[in-house]
Amino acid sequence: MTEHGQCGADGPDPWVASTEQAPYQVRSIRRRTPTIVELRLSPPAEPLAYRPGQYILLEDDRAALAPRSYSIANAPRPGGEISLLITRVPGGQGSTWIHERLAIGEQVLVSGPYGSLLDDPASTAPMLLLAAGSGLAPIRALLEGALAESLHPELTLVFSARREADVIDGQNFARLQRREPRFRFIRTLTGEAGLPPRGRIPATLATLVGDLADHDVFVAGAPDFVIACAAAAEALGTTRARLQIEAF
Repeated sequence: MTEHGQCGADGPDPWVASTEQAPYQVRSIRRRTPTIVELRLSPPAEPLAYRPGQYILLEDDRAALAPRSYSIANAPRPGGEISLLITRVPGGQGSTWIHERLAIGEQVLVSGPYGSLLDDPASTAPMLLLAAGSGLAPIRALLEGALAESLHPELTLVFSARREADVIDGQNFARLQRREPRFRFIRTLTGEAGLPPRGRIPATLATLVGDLADHDVFVAGAPDFVIACAAAAEALGTTRARLQIEAF
């Protein structure tokens, strides 16, 4: 997640395993778009227990910078490795440190998990996932978890990007779509000419997915994006009880 705004829903977090700080080592730093890098962190000892869709607080091991909140971008894995998608924020101390100074092999401190963007693994409803930018982080984790454990008969991910260079994991999702009958991936561009579909998700959602009366819907990204997508999903029939959002 980016380093500004509130993570998770309002009110107390319904699922917090531990809030103690734990050391993690930086395994890789990979540039995913001109403004987003992906960190892979691994625990030297006991891994963090969390659920897909939750977030952590990250800080340097000298406590020189205030903790920043970032969604975990993968479902739990053997060994406890976690990934984070970090957007560079102009003037942001945390994202500047990560993008310019953090190095592979260094240690960081992680605490959590926090957040209520959680799937019901017993749900048998189709699942719709909407994301833009680093909002893909919790959505990608939810998708991984749903593919591994859930009963959702259909899983659709719609990702909005300004240009093709900003489409994170597009090829991976395309390959996943070919081998996983339940999964459909749709990317839409908003800022340059390219192959269809094009346009912002709220304006094109009816064409892309149609009626949502029986869907579980998850949305993550910048506040304006989340608000507009939520309104569009409700207009297509989803109920607030089936709609979960995370704006940051």
